[in-house]
Amino acid sequence: MIKFFRHIRQKLLSENKFSKYLLYAIGEIILVVIGILIALSINNWNENLKLDKEEITILENLNKNLILAKNQSDSLISYEKRLIKDIITVINYESNNLLINKDSIGIITFKNALWNLDSHLLVVNAYEDLKNTNKLELIKNQGLKEKFTSLEINLIELKIMLDDRLNFQQIRVDNIAENDINFIPFLKSSFPTIDISNEKSNDYSKILSNRRIRNLLGIKLFMTKDILISKENLGREIKDLISLIEMEVKEKNN
Repeated sequence: MIKFFRHIRQKLLSENKFSKYLLYAIGEIILVVIGILIALSINNWNENLKLDKEEITILENLNKNLILAKNQSDSLISYEKRLIKDIITVINYESNNLLINKDSIGIITFKNALWNLDSHLLVVNAYEDLKNTNKLELIKNQGLKEKFTSLEINLIELKIMLDDRLNFQQIRVDNIAENDINFIPFLKSSFPTIDISNEKSNDYSKILSNRRIRNLLGIKLFMTKDILISKENLGREIKDLISLIEMEVKEKNN
């Protein structure tokens, strides 16, 4: 083909048909440019197709990770609700006097209210990996990226709340276990071989008439309620993200 075009150019020059040669040369340049543009277009199309496939893979991995996070979130929410229920039962010791003073129930309920705490934070590993590898920009849906940014901010805020409660527990509430109660009977459920027959029983009514103890449990309840609300909001955010990602993947696969 190249020899063919060269032959035409030489023939036109030998016949002194310069104007025709010029037009032909221009036409040849245009054809070359068109060929280059077509090649670039095909290359861009292939590259975009490759990026689209990579984006779908990223979204599917995010979705799997979020489903796991949602299951974890549901479990953590249930934990906070149980803790709130136990703290309220203990604070309302006067109306629950019979319940609290039954050792088999009172020890468990009081121990849970006093001692139980969860400081686990949801981690969306797939999103963190995208940030660390600078692949977050592969997600074209701006609204989706903004949702992840919002989720990240709310997770940071929840971590601050969890840390505050943990510090409060360690500095103030654990002091009750050290100074105001006989903690040894609480160990029986975890260490059945421990002999507590000679241990002094806890008088929960007397313990809970102490204003300091009641206030400390009340503050723990207040903090736990805020944490529960935050975890419930995060659960809804994760659920919305799952729906958005599934819609995005479905649209891209069509």
